[in-house]
Amino acid sequence: MPDDKSKRGSPDNKRLNKSEPYEVAYAKSKRAGAARKSASKTASKTSTKSASKTASKTASKGNGGSARRAGAAAKRPSKSAAPAMKRANAAPRRLPGAALARATPNPPKEEKTVENTAPRTMREADAVDLLTDDHLRVSALFKQFDKLAKKEAPGEQRQALAQAICAMLKAHTTIEEEIFYPAARAAGVDADLLDEADIEHASAKDLIAQIEAASADGDHYDAKVKVLGEYITHHVVEEHTEMFPKCRRTGMDLVTLRGELESRKMALLPDDDASAENDGAPGPVASILARINQTLFSKA
Repeated sequence: MPDDKSKRGSPDNKRLNKSEPYEVAYAKSKRAGAARKSASKTASKTSTKSASKTASKTASKGNGGSARRAGAAAKRPSKSAAPAMKRANAAPRRLPGAALARATPNPPKEEKTVENTAPRTMREADAVDLLTDDHLRVSALFKQFDKLAKKEAPGEQRQALAQAICAMLKAHTTIEEEIFYPAARAAGVDADLLDEADIEHASAKDLIAQIEAASADGDHYDAKVKVLGEYITHHVVEEHTEMFPKCRRTGMDLVTLRGELESRKMALLPDDDASAENDGAPGPVASILARINQTLFSKA
């Protein structure tokens, strides 16, 4: 334990003003050097000036001069705020942990369907237009079948509609494979693209054969028709977005090719006249297509 003399002789004991820093008191002691004493004098002068300014501000709160000075200070921007105020597009300050809201740089695009990928042209109707019309009609038939399946319609109605879809698809794929695809190959259209189309046709034909041989009351009948619709939609979108634009750029005589496709299609899928000669009633495919045509093109 130090004795009382050491305690009394300590710099802390000689601090009469307990509010001054310990370093200032030590500098005033005998043990401090000359440089330390000059530094303490400068620090004490600075602290004295700041204390006097604080006291004068506190004393002048009640008079009008303080109000004028406060107003002037409010009008005068601070140095820290000046750079931000000069920037016209200064970003707002974000608090720590706050989520930064950003706009989506690439908003999601609309899902590609048969309708919104169908090519729109103002030229004379050609082979691409004929195939596109078939795509739109069969897409409408698939949508009608989905409605019947959700309503749990009788098996006879669903099967009749499915048979009409299959008949139309078989005629459509045949005219493409026999006439349109060979003409596209001869014109120099991408061979890999046409090969993929042939493979997709083969997969669709296999499922069409299963649907035609099955009964509407059998297992997975509605599911098979739905999967066939998904196959066809994928195939059609690729034709609209890849194959048909390339066929138009090659300079194919698509107007003359349309006549060949129509003739072959009529041989595969006769109109109402053939069935009307037998019983006076339109066939199932023609009657369904007539209703679909009326729904699609009645507003035109």
